[in-house]
Amino acid sequence: MTILPRVAAFAVWCAPALVWAQAPVAAKVTRADLAAAYMRVDAAYAQREQAKTLSDTLRAQVNRTVDRAALSFFSGQFAAAVSTIDAAAVQLTGLASAAPVPSVGPRSLNGAPVSAARDEFLARLAVVDSAGPLAQALLSTRERAKLLVDVPSPERSAEFLNDPAKLSRDLAREVSVLERGRDPYIGLVGDFWRVYRGANNALVPMRIVAPPSANVRKPVGVLLVLHGAGGDENMFVDAYGGGIVTKLAAEQRLILVSPKTDIFGMTPEHFDKLMVLLRNEFRIDSSRVYLIGHSMGGGAAARLAQARPAQFAAVAMLAGGSPITVPNAPPSLFVGAELDGIIPAARVEAAAKATPGATYELFRHEGHLLMVGNGVRRAVPWLVTHSR
Repeated sequence: MTILPRVAAFAVWCAPALVWAQAPVAAKVTRADLAAAYMRVDAAYAQREQAKTLSDTLRAQVNRTVDRAALSFFSGQFAAAVSTIDAAAVQLTGLASAAPVPSVGPRSLNGAPVSAARDEFLARLAVVDSAGPLAQALLSTRERAKLLVDVPSPERSAEFLNDPAKLSRDLAREVSVLERGRDPYIGLVGDFWRVYRGANNALVPMRIVAPPSANVRKPVGVLLVLHGAGGDENMFVDAYGGGIVTKLAAEQRLILVSPKTDIFGMTPEHFDKLMVLLRNEFRIDSSRVYLIGHSMGGGAAARLAQARPAQFAAVAMLAGGSPITVPNAPPSLFVGAELDGIIPAARVEAAAKATPGATYELFRHEGHLLMVGNGVRRAVPWLVTHSR
């Protein structure tokens, strides 16, 4: 894994139409600060969930607190958002210790600046053919090399969360394979931050988690997950119930793909390009392609299912979504959260009622953000009961 474990690469929040750039960043409160704070409460909530020690009263209290923090975030009060998240963590743990923030200080590799390794990799890649069948692989490797910066930006999670030693080792292999005229990502299992070229030359960041079973001859399915606004491609993998979706996907022999929804959701042609890429790298079982979206990602999931109904075996929308009315639409699951003040459960239920044959479920005592872990636990087993 090239991303540091258990720390999310996102600005945590998930509302239907708001994005990070629309709110001014308060001084000294960075994306790294927000990610660290959210990870603390997410981990504590997941631990209490697993231990089955969450009473309905505590569950409701914590969910309300975390959603208040979301509202602070969207109003530009980032220091207040972090403070409120920490208050929710205290409710769960009884401990007031601060969440560790990922290091964004100067980094080195073998006594040399990290950028020296980056520059060497980029120089070697500059002479690899960029117009032929290796174009997507070359692009991804080049963008991965660019993450090797001496002082990572606290606002770019892909920079401040990667482990430069691990990334450098991986890049050494990838560059060597490309120099031999081969694609280093074919059949590659593990957890990798990647970039691919979608429609209209757009660059789409993503995380791919391919289980060991993807490296065998039997075709594997795909689970595509779309985060909410303000988040990024690492949110489902590292957070949302302690990254439970990665475990569930592996158990079902599914390649997990988490693209940056803000870009990916703009056009269904991004999905088309992604599937071409995946089919080049793995043996994909086209009858087992599934889709989950949260909040803004739920709306994007519904639109994609509407535009490409024959491509999905089933789709799930968590605390979000819109009606799917196209003929031959895939089976759909809508899940609302009783305490959700950002996308009220009634709105999710209305979308389900307007979708022929849809299933609707309501999570009691949960709000907009922390419902996602349980939403994933419910959605994945439901999705895999379907195939095209």
